[in-house]
Amino acid sequence: MANHRPKRSRRCVAATGAAAASLGLLAAPASAEPAPQSVDHRAVVLVNFRNLALADPQKAHDQAVRNFFGATDSLASYYADNSGGRLSIVPAKGDGVFGPFTIDMDDSAACDTGKMADLARKAIPDVTYDHISVVMNTKFCSEWWGLGSMPGPKTWFHEGAVGDKAAIVHEAGHNLGFAHQERHLCPAGTFTACTADGYSYRTPMGAGGEKKGLTAPELLSLKWLTAQQVTTPSATTSVHLTPLHAPGTSGVRAVDLPLGTGGDRIVVEYRTPDAATADRDVAQGVDVYQVPGGHYDRAIMISNVKRDDKTGTGSFSTGGGALVDTSAHLSVSVTQTTAAGADVRIQLGDDAGTPPTGRPTTPAPSPTGPATATAKASHSPTPAVPPTSDQSDDHTVIGSTFNPVPDGTTPGTRAGDGVLASTGGGATGAGVIGAALIAAGGGAVLLVRRRRTHRKH
Repeated sequence: MANHRPKRSRRCVAATGAAAASLGLLAAPASAEPAPQSVDHRAVVLVNFRNLALADPQKAHDQAVRNFFGATDSLASYYADNSGGRLSIVPAKGDGVFGPFTIDMDDSAACDTGKMADLARKAIPDVTYDHISVVMNTKFCSEWWGLGSMPGPKTWFHEGAVGDKAAIVHEAGHNLGFAHQERHLCPAGTFTACTADGYSYRTPMGAGGEKKGLTAPELLSLKWLTAQQVTTPSATTSVHLTPLHAPGTSGVRAVDLPLGTGGDRIVVEYRTPDAATADRDVAQGVDVYQVPGGHYDRAIMISNVKRDDKTGTGSFSTGGGALVDTSAHLSVSVTQTTAAGADVRIQLGDDAGTPPTGRPTTPAPSPTGPATATAKASHSPTPAVPPTSDQSDDHTVIGSTFNPVPDGTTPGTRAGDGVLASTGGGATGAGVIGAALIAAGGGAVLLVRRRRTHRKH
């Protein structure tokens, strides 16, 4: 089965020698060489329960064909754009959508996702696939709208979710190993002693919807940035960042730095809205991420400014200021931003305590994007509490309009599903998922969920 997730965290090689230090030369991480091209064969299986069929199987079929495999505005086109053509998602056979098949289960057992997947697999014995998605209609299991093994080969969707491109892209992200991406509010002087401040709004994995590209840490986790696009300063210097998803392959797209000596890292990116790229609807700004233990797929966006629910802006306020970690002797600040790029000041060692000269200019709108980049799109309002709270649900993460039905059920798991990251009534934050993976050694079968909410979106 195709595996697109790196097995180990990246390591960086800094420039060495007095000359390199004095010139502030930039060295790319050694493992930033791009991942090879791969083909992901996907099968979407429509299933009926013995006592409950799909409401509109033809509509579900047509939506699945278009939203999974369409040439534009689909799961396939999304990951082709974000991977620079390194990942091709194609139908496993024919148009990639099979059924509907009536499986030997009642709707009352719909939360036994493992059994459902087994029966769906047996319904297509002559189809070879890398990932399988099961689509069903249930009135019983309403804890989630979409569910994905993380990382793993399986996703599950309510019938209406095949029309929700944000849900499809989000769950496929879990298959690739991405956790839900949080935003943390950090006090002065630290990048780690921070508190949850909702989701990042910079990626489909953090409430951004399918009109935002993946973040630099997510791209790094799959080696979808080249060595030439990633820099690691060895001394205090300024870096000109090209917008992360700008066309072409030239220009520095991310700064990747060690944070202290414990294995954590810091990644810096610049995002601008551009209708011709994966970042069709992203707020312009420089983003800073803390990468726990070098696990890029569990990166957390950090800021010293509380998140603005209306714009979902970057890590820095318009008025400027630096993000500083005094114990790591590291400071990041923005000196200028335009539609074409951002100048970011990286201060290391004793320089980290010195205020940067100059102030950032007001971001200029991208000529190809909206004049005012907002996180509106089609998603619901931002959750008012951090994603680890049991008061919000992951519909706001993916931007669906599904209303959970209180039924007191709990999604089930079976061996081989890995961590099941749910979208809907059951979801949790990146930190909880990461802790569970570490505690289990990556081998146990876990279900991460949160108490459901009854508010409507």
